[in-house]
Amino acid sequence: MISHLLDTNAVIALIGRKSDTLVSRVLHSPQGSIGLPSVVAYELYFGAQKSAKVQHNLETLRLLMADFPILDFDQNDAFVAGEIRAALAAKGTPIGPYDVLIAGQAKARGLTLVTNNVGEFNKVENLQVEDWSL
Repeated sequence: MISHLLDTNAVIALIGRKSDTLVSRVLHSPQGSIGLPSVVAYELYFGAQKSAKVQHNLETLRLLMADFPILDFDQNDAFVAGEIRAALAAKGTPIGPYDVLIAGQAKARGLTLVTNNVGEFNKVENLQVEDWSL
């Protein structure tokens, strides 16, 4: 059962092995407990497509994504993301458009978001956020 979602920057850090702590936590997590939002998959594919090593990076993503369930963005995720964006706009503390979608999916499903960008996501009320790179 999925309990955590990886943000794009956490996946990039995982691929690049930029944090031993992150790699260890992912490797020692129960099988199937970590998922990837489809929005994160989009961001990763976009990055690979515009890179200098397109085929290499696409193959890296193919192998990585085989190990994690990809969660499709559904209507309830969209509803919660809309609530988040409206609430943050009213406070004058917006976050990036893709981050809103990722946060909406995590919050809608009661999942913890693993990110290196805690400051951005902590603006979202009642969103569980953890930084596994520390």
